[in-house]
Amino acid sequence: MKRFGLVVAIVAAFFAIAQTGCNPPRTSQSEKGGIWAVYDRECQKCHKARGSGGLVGRMIFKIPDFTNTKWQDNVSDTRLIIAVANGKKKMPGYKGKIPDEEIVDLIKVCVRSFYPKEDQ
Repeated sequence: MKRFGLVVAIVAAFFAIAQTGCNPPRTSQSEKGGIWAVYDRECQKCHKARGSGGLVGRMIFKIPDFTNTKWQDNVSDTRLIIAVANGKKKMPGYKGKIPDEEIVDLIKVCVRSFYPKEDQ
């Protein structure tokens, strides 16, 4: 009986976390305004506020971890801009939905800002 209660608690926690991920609250990033508000509105649901994509998203949907140095070093801005504009796998394309300048800014400002800082 104790195991059943534990399983129910774990399942409830999973659904609570999943619910929050689908309806993210305003973050400090969106408070910055500008392109970060676009990131929060269009990208954060899957890529999360910290850019890591979440464990389930990375495992099931192969969402890239923007905080991974190796990934950042091996993907070009051009490749990312094309992926955002045209879509890739489960990610919808945003060409025509948001201005081209915002697509470029999402990559150059938002995605690249998750590049891990070197320890001083």
